[in-house]
Amino acid sequence: MTNILKRMTSRLSVGVEKYMPHSFVFAIILTFIACIAALLMTSTGPSEIVIEWNNEFWGFLEFAMQLVIIIVTGYGIASAPVTRRGINRLVRIPNTPLQAYISIAIFGFLVTLIHWGLGLVASALYAVFLGKERDDVDFGFTVAMAYASATVGSAGSISQTAPLLVNTPDHFMEDHIGLIPLNETVFSLFHLSMVWGAFFILLVIIYFIYPTQENTEPLPDDEVDDLLPEYQMEFDSASLADRFNGSRLFNIIIVLLGGSVSLWLILSEGALEMLELNTMNLIFLTIGIALHGNVVSYAKAITDGAERCGQVILQFPFYGGIQGILIGTGLTAVLIDSITTVSSAETFPFFVWVITGIINVFVPSGGGQYIVTAEVIHPVAESMGVSHAAIVSAYTVGDVWTNLLNPFWALPVLGIAGLQVRDVWGYVIMVLIGYGLVAGSIALLFPALGLV
Repeated sequence: MTNILKRMTSRLSVGVEKYMPHSFVFAIILTFIACIAALLMTSTGPSEIVIEWNNEFWGFLEFAMQLVIIIVTGYGIASAPVTRRGINRLVRIPNTPLQAYISIAIFGFLVTLIHWGLGLVASALYAVFLGKERDDVDFGFTVAMAYASATVGSAGSISQTAPLLVNTPDHFMEDHIGLIPLNETVFSLFHLSMVWGAFFILLVIIYFIYPTQENTEPLPDDEVDDLLPEYQMEFDSASLADRFNGSRLFNIIIVLLGGSVSLWLILSEGALEMLELNTMNLIFLTIGIALHGNVVSYAKAITDGAERCGQVILQFPFYGGIQGILIGTGLTAVLIDSITTVSSAETFPFFVWVITGIINVFVPSGGGQYIVTAEVIHPVAESMGVSHAAIVSAYTVGDVWTNLLNPFWALPVLGIAGLQVRDVWGYVIMVLIGYGLVAGSIALLFPALGLV
């Protein structure tokens, strides 16, 4: 079994190196595919498709900025001296390469259960620290498992948009599906089985395919300082400007201000408010400034973190344009309608999982996608007598699944690690296959057995 999986992984890695284009080229190719599909499957003409593309090209600006800030503020926290010391202690716990790979899977998975954005950044930095500390681990494989574990964990995260949205009073579908508490979605047996089943298969995959010592390529020593620069800036107290720059008074002011606002938002809006992106970004910003010696050191860390977000900034508008094509031309509705003709009450959650995964390849934005698809899938579910909570769970897990195919969400991780998609994607595809087999089987079997 081990040899078979290792050979399969090797062939996938070779195939990815030969045929996987740059992530930006991948986004452009998806744009052309969406245009052709809209021409063939809808009554929309070429000029109308271009108009719909343009209408949403800048539609992700707010979310893109939120994502960039969560990446750079997460980097600001992780690069603080006290955090570096803590992570360094963690990465020294494993005694063998296999234990090291398992440790990053557990770390990425558990942190992402709290918040998907935090998990992406923290797992990437854990991988870099692990590569710095050990020369017996393969750095590409380590980064691949960091991203894979964060992806698997994000399906069960309490910060997922769709479960949070349907649990929020006055949400846009409340008149049709009511309020659905989290214990019926992310904490349901159906949802937990898919998430933890995928995590188990991730550990199994690591056990069978992790690189042997002769095939291990560690993180080069000369790259460590670039990936993990230190931010402990000292200033000459002789000048007034340097006294200002080196003073912790400004840290204290921002921490008191940001901490007070964050606490007020949580107390007034409820604990789940801290999972809202703007609130989470404020919390990250406040914690990062608190952990650095002075605000100038923090500003330098944020500048370096921003350099790792270039591809995210570039590509987000293109995925906004693809969303415009899918939604504006009615292509999304056509795709969803196609599954209703072949579905029954027992198979509809499975087909929702499948079609959501397909759409997510083109539009890797779970929140925006759900707002559009919910108005189609929930009436169909109700007509079949299928639980709305089960549909939300199937949607959420399906939406996350193909993040292991489209490399967009890997860009922050790869930016922090200084790698390219082709360096890790053969390993990631193995997890995609395992995740799909486990989650898809559960999405098919649970409704058939009457467990949802």
